[in-house]
Amino acid sequence: MKKLTLNASCLCKGVKFKTSGEHRDVSNCHCIQCRKTHGIYGAYSNVKDKELKFLSKKTLRWFKSSKKAKRGFCNKCGASIFFKFENSDTISIAAGMFDKPTKLKTIRNIFVKTKSDFYKITDGLPKFQRFSK
Repeated sequence: MKKLTLNASCLCKGVKFKTSGEHRDVSNCHCIQCRKTHGIYGAYSNVKDKELKFLSKKTLRWFKSSKKAKRGFCNKCGASIFFKFENSDTISIAAGMFDKPTKLKTIRNIFVKTKSDFYKITDGLPKFQRFSK
């Protein structure tokens, strides 16, 4: 975990926010939902809900992607921005939303068992069949 203050937005800036406090380093998620949402894997950090402050959320919409979670996206530019487990006090943020420099590092690959067949994971980072804390 890294204590940071970061600015972030989607492509059209209809969703703009700031995060502060402890940020988890980035996990590359290769699950079916991330593949369908991002077109490949999803790269996510996360913060406590209380550490996220919206500056604009006029185009933010939520999609209940499973019985356990929902995904936040921009209904103007189509950016996939958030992943949120129900009854959790943290929110996962697509790392590409953050303005540079982030000081975040990619630390692992999760749900590698369900990755697509058109790419190989060659980054040398730990691989987990499912979720890893």
